[in-house]
Amino acid sequence: MKSINLPVGQIVTRKWLLDQGYSKHKLDNQLKSGKLKLLVKGVYTHPDTNLKWQTLAVSLPRLLHQPASVGGLTALSQQGLAQYTNPAGAKTVEFFSSAPCPGWIKLLCSQLELTIINWRTTNRLWQGGWPEATELNELTWMDTLPPMLLSSPEQAYFELLMGVPKTISFEHADQIMQGLTHLSPKKLSLLLKNCISVKVKRLFFWFADRHQYAWRTRLNVNDYNLGSGKRVLAEGGTLDKSYQITVPEFLAGKEL
Repeated sequence: MKSINLPVGQIVTRKWLLDQGYSKHKLDNQLKSGKLKLLVKGVYTHPDTNLKWQTLAVSLPRLLHQPASVGGLTALSQQGLAQYTNPAGAKTVEFFSSAPCPGWIKLLCSQLELTIINWRTTNRLWQGGWPEATELNELTWMDTLPPMLLSSPEQAYFELLMGVPKTISFEHADQIMQGLTHLSPKKLSLLLKNCISVKVKRLFFWFADRHQYAWRTRLNVNDYNLGSGKRVLAEGGTLDKSYQITVPEFLAGKEL
C-alpha cells in the first residue's frame, strides 16, 4: 500500500490522490490519524501547512489538466515590475487559466487571510485559450517545494490589459508600462499573433507608442490583425485615430 508523503506547503485533492494510486482506506486512515489536514471537502494538506496564496500557486500545475499561472498584475509584482496591494491592505492575487475556476478554490478563499483570489479565464484572450508559444517563469517560494509558475512580463501585461478600464485604470496600466523597458520583441510578436482580443492588441500598441522603447521599433503593427471599427474604451474620452479606440483625454496625444 502506497504511503502518502505530502510536503508542508502543498495541497492536493482527493481525486488527485486516488488517481495516483492511493487507496481510499489509506487516505481516510491518514486523515483520521492527523497526518493529513482537511481544508475543504475533498482538499487536503500537511497538518503543519500555513495556508497562503503561494500554497495554491505551487500546487495548481499538478491538480489542473489545463495550463494555469500566477499572472497579470501579481506576476508583474512578483518580478519587481508592479505593486498589487490595494488600499485596504488586502492582496489581490490573480490566476490565469483556460480552465474555469474549480469550486474548491472558491471555498479555500475564505481561509486566506487578507488575500483576495481573482481567477481569470483566458479563452477570450488567446487562440485556443492559451498562447502556443507561452514562456512561464519560475519563482522559488520554499526550497522544499516546486517553484510557482508566473506569466512572463510580456504575457502578464497582455493579461493585465484584459481588465482595462473596468478593473485597472488607463493611468495604472500606463504606470506599469513605464517599467517595461526591456521586453522581448520576439515574445511580444508571438503573443500578438496568438492574441484574439482586438481591444488588448490595440491597447498594447497605444501604450507602447506612448513610451517608444527600443523593443517597440521591432514590431510592425501591420503584421497583426487589429480588427476594424471603433472601440469605446473610455466613456467620454478622446478617439485615438491610429488605433480607433477612445482613451482618457488627459492621456491622449502625449508621448513620453
